[in-house]
Amino acid sequence: MKQKLASIISAALSYPVLGLFEIIALTIIEKSSYIAFLVGFVLHAFIPFAGPLVYFLKRKGDIFVSKREDRGPLFIPGLLAYMLAYYFFTIMGYRYLAILEAISFVSTLILFIVSFKWKISIHMAAMTIPLVYFTLIGFPQILFLAPLLPLLGWARMKLKAHSFSQVVAGTFVGFVSSFVTFSLI
Repeated sequence: MKQKLASIISAALSYPVLGLFEIIALTIIEKSSYIAFLVGFVLHAFIPFAGPLVYFLKRKGDIFVSKREDRGPLFIPGLLAYMLAYYFFTIMGYRYLAILEAISFVSTLILFIVSFKWKISIHMAAMTIPLVYFTLIGFPQILFLAPLLPLLGWARMKLKAHSFSQVVAGTFVGFVSSFVTFSLI
């Protein structure tokens, strides 16, 4: 029963869901065009997840790419997509969306580098980013969702996907990359 609950929590709070939430919320906040939403959906929510999806379908691995040694190449499409999205949103004048893409690029780059040696929690970084970022842009109401962070951490450990230190490290990367990138842009 606990295993099933942990699987549901892990899937519900995975990157594609969180990425879509971020794009929907920011396109509403910025009153952006449908084109901006579509670009955000494709470049922010879909392409970064396309690598793991292809891995799952072709290699019959798990969708969350549990094997650390298989993760490396799967970061590349996301890094390129975040960079393209950053330039698109900057040119279009959507500041909040552009900053989100910069944060996503920086955090993904850090996760990519760390993943060569250690299996850091991408789930935790992905959950931490919107909590920090939406607070920084003036929407502290999102902090009501903060209890989901330890719940997600529990789920990832219950599924034996990560150790406690990997969960904490992923959270740390999400927090630091959001705060530092936001402060520098």
